[in-house]
Amino acid sequence: MSRNVDWSKLCPDLLRSIFESLTSLDFHRAKTVCSNWYTVSRTCPLFPWRIVLQGQNSLVYDPIQDKVHHKNLLGIDLSKVHCLASYSNWLLIVDPCLHFHLLNVFTREAINLPSLDSSLHDTPYRFVRNDLFECFLELYGTKFLVTWDDFKFSKTAVLWINERNGDFVVAWAIKQFYIFSYKKMANDGNGDERWSITCTQCEDMAYKDNKLYVYTYDHYINVLDFSGDCPKETLGGNHYLNHPFPFVDTIYKMRIAIANSGEVLIVLSLKELNRKFSICKLNLEVGEWERVESLGDEMLIFGHGVTIRGPVKDRGIKSDSICFLDDDHLSDNYLGTRKEASCGVFDLATSTITWHTRLDDWSSKIYWFVPGQA
Repeated sequence: MSRNVDWSKLCPDLLRSIFESLTSLDFHRAKTVCSNWYTVSRTCPLFPWRIVLQGQNSLVYDPIQDKVHHKNLLGIDLSKVHCLASYSNWLLIVDPCLHFHLLNVFTREAINLPSLDSSLHDTPYRFVRNDLFECFLELYGTKFLVTWDDFKFSKTAVLWINERNGDFVVAWAIKQFYIFSYKKMANDGNGDERWSITCTQCEDMAYKDNKLYVYTYDHYINVLDFSGDCPKETLGGNHYLNHPFPFVDTIYKMRIAIANSGEVLIVLSLKELNRKFSICKLNLEVGEWERVESLGDEMLIFGHGVTIRGPVKDRGIKSDSICFLDDDHLSDNYLGTRKEASCGVFDLATSTITWHTRLDDWSSKIYWFVPGQA
């Protein structure tokens, strides 16, 4: 009897059971073994982690093992960067000089994105710096100052990355009307090291399957197609073009997210006392926005743009819930001095919040991210 075993062809149910017993780090290594293992890994539930960027060392909280890990990432003072977005093991960060980087939390690999000083794709816009190293966006002699603090309070950005081949897409918005994007494909070689700029209203955005969904200030949703060299607005097939979202005064904050089905979700943080978060989607048959009662086996992180496969077992985080940070949520006592924990999870079924206190001593730069997201 042959002893040769083709480990790539293990039964999917058995392989899934093995994957779900691994630590997050081992799971990440295992899913890259072969294409079949990678395919099965995409059916496993994911657990959101938390990271605190501070000094030379960052703190990473693993909810599965209930452990805090210390990470020396870039060898720079990470308290002096802003984290704009995350995808899987990667963070999109910007430093005070307005240099953008992708950073892998576990491997410490860093990808430096093109400088803003390089020319922009086929537009009259350009970035210039003066003798004080201030950065300006210039159009026909008119200059708009762009500062690091612009990204401190407005983190409208998305990141998508394919960890198998290195493809990635980055987009961020500035001054409420300019979206900068950069796409890197593995088969492009050196490619075009320039940013693209799209002029459009932008309050929030989400990216999935080569499409950037942009929520505008007049409550419409535009769709930009990223399948080509430069993003282009899609009019045909945009079901949301003629259906603005009915914004109301009880909304504290609003974000959009794309479900695994491809549906656009409007995620609301509310000022109401009895319900702090709500989700809506467009009923295409009647052309009206309706409340979503459940995410099923999915969950989301407020502001991260896509839903993920949530864990069934409740370890403080489970499917059909929304993870959020303290400033995403309006406390019942917001006029007082009491402060809740820095991170919470809202259960859609019970309308209750579970507060997560680990890492709260270092909570000034705390973020959610989802290892293994694909």
